[in-house]
Amino acid sequence: MSRLQRILFLIIGFAVAYSASPLMAQQSDQNSDSEQPGVQFNQIFNTYYYQDPMGLRIGSEVLAADGIIDPSSYVLGPNDVLSIEIIANNDLVLRAIPVNSQGDIVTPVLGTIQVGGLTIDQAKQEIQKKSDQVFRSSEVNLTLERAKHISFYVSGDVTSPGKHTLPAFSRIFDAILLSLNGSYDKDSLNASQILRNNNYSFRNITILHADGSESKADLIAFLKAGHTSRNPRIQLGDQIKLRTLSPRSPKVSISGAVLKPQEIEYSDGDTPHLLVEIAGGLTSEADASKAFIYRLQGDAVNKMEIASSDWQDFNLEPNDRVVIPEDQNKQVAASARIHGEVRMPGMYPIRQGQSTAYDLLQYSEGLTNEALPSAAYLKRAGSIENEAPNKLNPTIIGRTSDQIQQETEYLELESQVSRGKVFINLSDTTQLKSVKLFDGDRIFVPRDENTIFVFGQVNNPGYYPAEGASSDTYDYINQAGGFALAANKERIFIIKAGSNTWYRPEETELATGDRIFVDRIPYDELNAQRTYETQRDQVKNSRIQLIMTGITTITGIITTYVAIKNN
Repeated sequence: MSRLQRILFLIIGFAVAYSASPLMAQQSDQNSDSEQPGVQFNQIFNTYYYQDPMGLRIGSEVLAADGIIDPSSYVLGPNDVLSIEIIANNDLVLRAIPVNSQGDIVTPVLGTIQVGGLTIDQAKQEIQKKSDQVFRSSEVNLTLERAKHISFYVSGDVTSPGKHTLPAFSRIFDAILLSLNGSYDKDSLNASQILRNNNYSFRNITILHADGSESKADLIAFLKAGHTSRNPRIQLGDQIKLRTLSPRSPKVSISGAVLKPQEIEYSDGDTPHLLVEIAGGLTSEADASKAFIYRLQGDAVNKMEIASSDWQDFNLEPNDRVVIPEDQNKQVAASARIHGEVRMPGMYPIRQGQSTAYDLLQYSEGLTNEALPSAAYLKRAGSIENEAPNKLNPTIIGRTSDQIQQETEYLELESQVSRGKVFINLSDTTQLKSVKLFDGDRIFVPRDENTIFVFGQVNNPGYYPAEGASSDTYDYINQAGGFALAANKERIFIIKAGSNTWYRPEETELATGDRIFVDRIPYDELNAQRTYETQRDQVKNSRIQLIMTGITTITGIITTYVAIKNN
């Protein structure tokens, strides 16, 4: 080996020994320290790892942070758990280092460092100073692994008033969840469960801080409008007051062209802009240039127009009503549907309140040969379905039901079937042109099944083939097995397929799709009639027996007389 090579190896060996000596010397010093006996490091490549068992135990008992903590504002204290990374010639990672009750962290290599009462950034600077005393060149990274719990108080008519503890990063909403439900479980609870409870003042939560200052929280603005500032973080020793609402508590409302019109509790500082945010924003039809404020002053209602540029600065008063108008010049996207027995069923664009049923029928290219025009109808958006022209649940009017209950149930059913339904005659062009359509409307054209539905007090209720105008009501009743025992033959009705109008048989002509209803004798009257018939039969039988007895007696007398005379 040349002289130059020997010198090079000596230089490399000296450099390695020099870089490792501070850490190894510090390890030796710490191992001799009575406060940290038996400190064990794990080495992976050039990095030494250490985990504090006490910090691991504390960290397992504290909820992990579910949000971002600001290192410039978060103040460290007892039971916070830290992780320290020192980047040097030999890197050092100290995991799960707890802050003790004196506010100190006790570490191998670096020793004891006071961090209680410091922010994370300030504590990092103190640890950097210690590191610079041990390592010639190093860089310190400080991480909060687990946040401490802090205590606070909740008062008011809640499930769990009194003292509670939560992680230091928690907010007022977390405290309200805990106090109203007795446990802190975000997985099983959600904002809607809280907001459905209208007994509490969620918009005016008072918070009295340990230093004597006071602030407020507005959970409605936080949950519905996303204002995080209205849901502040809990501070150590906070006293949170959740009061109940009374019927006279002031309110404000937002309605008109907004996504979710609503009335909510009034909070000082409310503005039209905030209420629009809480309502989910404006609809596509809204006139976003202005809002109208209606305010009760004495016996009069004062109307004010507020330009959108002033929405954020206009302070509302208790019981103000905000209305966002619609822009009448905007073209509203609307459609209506026609289906059933038409040549081209489908969804067609319409002009809201201007297009007619006649237009929609023209779009569909007219009726098929199977259509029943007399039973067609228009259903407004959201109304109840009833596709068949003479469809009716026969069990609603059963032969064994009570008359009063029967009539009530039928009237209720008929009102539901008719709700939102507009009957139209597809053969009447004048009527079709007068029926205006709106978004979501639909026209149904039923199929002509060529049947008559017979139900009520007949022996075999059901559908029977329509046989033309020559057949009368009684022909169909006979096909249905004739009248049942409780039938009232004086109360027979024809219910028309299209309009559901009730007629006496002599007042109209039967047509396909119509219904025949046979009413029943009232229950009480039927029982009375049966009792009368039974009593009448009993009297009749008694008379017959009396007559037979008389005849037998007379016959006996005559027989006796004849026998005596012959003797």
